Amino acid sequence: MTEHNDNIPFDPEEEERRRLQEEEELMARRIRRELIRVDSGLAEREIEEERQRIEAEKEEQEREEQRRQRRRSSFLWQLFSGSFLVGHHASQYYNYLIAIAAMCFLSIFVTFMSLNADNERREIEERTRVLRERAVLLQEERFRRGSYKEIMRMLQDRGIRMTDLSDDSRLIKR
Repeated sequence: MTEHNDNIPFDPEEEERRRLQEEEELMARRIRRELIRVDSGLAEREIEEERQRIEAEKEEQEREEQRRQRRRSSFLWQLFSGSFLVGHHASQYYNYLIAIAAMCFLSIFVTFMSLNADNERREIEERTRVLRERAVLLQEERFRRGSYKEIMRMLQDRGIRMTDLSDDSRLIKR
């Protein structure tokens, strides 16, 4: 345990004075160190290095800006990004772009309409072909029936009896 001495008067400002004195001493040491650096030329070298670093950063920023400008001026980049639509000369071409877009849509519409009409024509041709085939088959059937009836009538008028040989199992010998 430490002994407590009541003979030392307590001064609340003493603490503040001590802190300020330490800050002043620290500042004085920093100033002396900086003066030594300036006298030795070390500060000038650091300042020159800092200037060179700043210039290098500026040059890099300029190069990056030039790259961006080149990329922006590239036609493919403008086309890909759509930046050509907001350029200073683009507004005079809006009417042309709208006309081209309308022609493209019209072309697509006409193409689909012609494809649809071609499909309908093919369907009608197919139906017509089927109907012609049916008509030919019906004409053949009508002719076959008409010929058969006419032959049967003529045979009956002459008194000849007709026999169906397709069911007959007789063989004809020579």
